[in-house]
Amino acid sequence: MQKIIRKISNQSGQVGVIVLLISAIILVIGLSIANRTIKESQGTVTQADSARVFSTAESGVQQALGNIFEFESDQNATLPEEFTFEDANLNQVSITAEQSFDGFVAEKSALEIRIADGQTGTVNIDWSKTDCGQGAANLLIGHYFLDAGNYDVNYYLVGNCASYSDQYLLSANTSTMNPYKYEYSINVASGNNTSSFLRIFPIGRGSDVHVSAATNLISNAQYTILSLAQMPDGSSAKAIEVKRSIPSAPAFMDFALVSGGSIQK
Repeated sequence: MQKIIRKISNQSGQVGVIVLLISAIILVIGLSIANRTIKESQGTVTQADSARVFSTAESGVQQALGNIFEFESDQNATLPEEFTFEDANLNQVSITAEQSFDGFVAEKSALEIRIADGQTGTVNIDWSKTDCGQGAANLLIGHYFLDAGNYDVNYYLVGNCASYSDQYLLSANTSTMNPYKYEYSINVASGNNTSSFLRIFPIGRGSDVHVSAATNLISNAQYTILSLAQMPDGSSAKAIEVKRSIPSAPAFMDFALVSGGSIQK
């Protein structure tokens, strides 16, 4: 009788241990599922916050582009150097007008550089980060200016890449600005600095271009937009930077007959 009681007692103890082990396993699995669910929920919230912040930063860029267009179209308009949006997310936008240009100019696109009225000096144009064998472009540069009430233009077809056998190119200099390969300078003098501007476009292919000059010679060359946005609690933040050249007429409006020098038309 005692043996039977002991056997039942041992079996009850084993069942209790097994029940505890099963309970522990179920608890671990339950906690794991709950933790995963919480993380997925947090990830979904984070993604949604990130999307909202990115959208807010993008809206800042769009507003800045609109301000630039209005400023360029209306002489009485003012360009805000920075502004903010009054919404749920913190959004601050700054616009910087620069007197130099640094960027890529696509083939069949024109870059316009405006010269400040009454200023004289030299505009330096550096271009192409590859040599002729690797696909460097030549440049067509038009210098427009007001002379006795009429617009005159000097055209310069510049480059060292003999892509066009029937054209006589003006030789480019070797650029001293790394990593650019070629350089050419346009002189702005007292006779060609009224309502003056340059139009630059690559011939045959696009090219990286850098344009610079002495202080105050170039009125505007490029705008840099920086749009910052973040959630009020700082959990998510985005920054978008965009560079915008000034608006210019389409490149097909330019043409030149080149005979080895600048041409007045």
